[in-house]
Amino acid sequence: MSIQAVIANLILRWQFKSKGRGPIDVPKVRHMITKAASRYPAPPKEVKHTPVAAKGESSLCAAEWLSVANPQRTVLYFHGGGYFFCGLDTHRPTCSYLARSAQARVLSVDYRMAPENIFPAAVDDAVAWWKELLNQGISPKSVVFAGDSAGGGLALACLVASRDQGLPMPAGAVLFSPWTDLSCSGETMKTLADADVMFNPESLPQAATFYLAGQSATHPLASPLFADLKGLPPLMIHASKHEILLSDSTRLHDRALQQGVQSEIHLKAKMPHVWPTMVMLPEGRQSLKESAQFITRVTTGA
Repeated sequence: MSIQAVIANLILRWQFKSKGRGPIDVPKVRHMITKAASRYPAPPKEVKHTPVAAKGESSLCAAEWLSVANPQRTVLYFHGGGYFFCGLDTHRPTCSYLARSAQARVLSVDYRMAPENIFPAAVDDAVAWWKELLNQGISPKSVVFAGDSAGGGLALACLVASRDQGLPMPAGAVLFSPWTDLSCSGETMKTLADADVMFNPESLPQAATFYLAGQSATHPLASPLFADLKGLPPLMIHASKHEILLSDSTRLHDRALQQGVQSEIHLKAKMPHVWPTMVMLPEGRQSLKESAQFITRVTTGA
C-alpha cells in the first residue's frame, strides 16, 4: 500500500466521511467537489479535449471527448457521484489517463442528475449517446462502456436497456466500485461501515431517494444487480475489500457468471471507494492500466 494511499485514506475519512454525516446538503456537496476539481491539472498535451454541446433535437446531453492522436478504440464513460454530483471536470483526469493507456478516445457523458432530474433520465441520456455513436458508424466491437460508482451502475443499466431495445452490445464494460443496488441491501453496508473511509451507510439511501423519487429501488434499470444479465458482454469489475459497496460488486460478479456472462473481479484491500479514478495514487494508475489492457483485449480485431 503506497504512502499516497495511506494519506488519501486519512484525508477522506476526515474530510469526506466525518463531514458527511446527517442530511445531505446537495448544493454544499456540489460546491465542495467543484472547488476541488478546479485545482485539477489540464489534460496532458497528447490528449485532445473537445467539449460537445447538448443537442436538444437529438435528446443528447452535453459530453466531452478526451482522445489521443490516433485512437484505436472508443470508451463511453459515465462518471460517479451518487447520481447528484460530480461531472465532466471531476473525471477529466481519469478519462485522460484511460485514453492514453488504452490508446482510445473517451466520451465522458454529462448525464442529467438528481434531484432535478429523476430516474430514468440518466439511463435515457446514456442510451441516447450509445445510439448516437452507433449512428455515426462506430463499430460496437470497438467500444467499451466504463463508469465508477453510480456511473458504474449506469454503464450496466445502459447495457441492459440497450439489449432490451435490440441495440448491439459493445465489446465489454469496465466498472469501478459500481453502485448496482439502490435498495442498499448488501451485507457490507453494515459489516464494513467502520472500515470504509469515504461513506457513512446512511448517506447512500438518501442519494437513492433523490434519484428514485418514490420509484422502486429494485427496478432493473435503477439497480441493475436485479436485472436479467444474459447476453451482456464481458465485465471487468474493480472494488475495495474495505468499502461498504463491496457487496454490490461481488454479487454482480456472481450473478453475471451464473447467467453466462464473462466477468472478472479485482479486489484490493484498504483502498478507498473508486480508487482507480484517483490518478494521483500509484494503485489508481495501475488499475487504470489493467483496465486499459482489458479494453484493448476485448476490442482487438474490431
